[in-house]
Amino acid sequence: MIKIENLTKKYSKQTVLDILSLEIPSGQAFGLIGNNGAGKTTLFSCLLDLIKPTKGKVINNDVEVSSSENWKSFTTAFLDETFLIGYLMPEEYFYFIGELRGLSKIQVDNFVLKFEDFFHGEILGGKKYLRDLSKGNQKKSRCNSGLNWRAKSYNFR
Repeated sequence: MIKIENLTKKYSKQTVLDILSLEIPSGQAFGLIGNNGAGKTTLFSCLLDLIKPTKGKVINNDVEVSSSENWKSFTTAFLDETFLIGYLMPEEYFYFIGELRGLSKIQVDNFVLKFEDFFHGEILGGKKYLRDLSKGNQKKSRCNSGLNWRAKSYNFR
């Protein structure tokens, strides 16, 4: 569960985020919709401890994100399109991401195979680099690599 308590972010005198209380139960999908400048990116940045709130706290599965690194082992995020290494084949990219998380190639293979239907035979076993895949298949590859195979919390922006 993610809990947000009295979370505020100010830049100079401008308040860009002000959330009194919010709880996101484990296993529940959660999305944000709002105008530009409404604070969506700021909230996700606070959830991931990328920026410090002016006041308040974010608690991820009983771990306060600003005071401990322990939440990182069970949380993952898909932030944007920039972290896609175009000169790798999809499997190489998945192995790279898995290695960052301390997983063996067998563990990565077992996880990725669960998405074979999602990939429609267009990603795995091909001869294309990630940069040469369609935009849709690039997104599928990023989404798959954004999943932490032991995660309890997922944050997509």
